Amino acid sequence: MNFTRINSAEHALFMQAWQLYRKSFPPEERRRLNTQRKIMNHRQYHFELITDNNMFVGFILWWGFNDVRYIEHLATMPHLRGKGYGQRILNSFITASNIPVLLEVEHPADNISRRRIGFYQRAGFVLNEHKYSHPPYKKGGQYVSLMLMTCPDAITGEQLKRFLKQHHPVIHELTMDNG
Repeated sequence: MNFTRINSAEHALFMQAWQLYRKSFPPEERRRLNTQRKIMNHRQYHFELITDNNMFVGFILWWGFNDVRYIEHLATMPHLRGKGYGQRILNSFITASNIPVLLEVEHPADNISRRRIGFYQRAGFVLNEHKYSHPPYKKGGQYVSLMLMTCPDAITGEQLKRFLKQHHPVIHELTMDNG
């Protein structure tokens, strides 16, 4: 399995990844294409395509900071789900660095969200009980109530405050779509 960081929407596999992105996340949890194009070259942002034997498997979109790696979006092709790719992607990502990992999940309100939380728990993530809302991706949008998962350990209230103060402005000022 190969991870390829791309810095441009002109990459040959970008549109296939973008279609998967649009199908995998609800509108309030994704940015628009013009905003995506703007952040592709940011040094802390990683748009990584995942391939296996030259087959497009999916992507992992994440932000790298000195104290945390924040997975913003992760998806595999629908026909490849349930075949172990997601676990392999997460395992490779987690073991690539000793910097802790943070991601967001929906509240366990239905079977799909509970299965998703279980998927991350099997990869070594801990579900945190901190109250958290994801900022909107577009001007005038609504905050989305989500839960945080971290690996390898739970995040403390102080660590969450630091993440929100230091990293949220970088992530969300850059990703805010004013259109």
